Amino acid sequence: MNFIFAIFASIVVSLISFIGAITLFLNERILQRVLLALVGFSAGSLIGGAFLHLLPESFNKKCDYLLPFGIVISGFTLFFYNGKIFVMASLS
Repeated sequence: MNFIFAIFASIVVSLISFIGAITLFLNERILQRVLLALVGFSAGSLIGGAFLHLLPESFNKKCDYLLPFGIVISGFTLFFYNGKIFVMASLS
């Protein structure tokens, strides 16, 4: 049963990866409408990967368990405001 589940999960993940290839065949008007959702999906995937897979590996007995999460949240916040500042500066 586990083997069938693993094969099914691999097929689903492979089909999801074709979303990027499908965008090559979209015209520009449709692409602009779905671009924000695709960027949000990719950012959510990266953040989920960081929080669910990488950060738990960084815990050890010597480190407070909130420190790695605080560093990552600070980094996301810094990059978010950095991007907002540069966008506002380019508009003026």
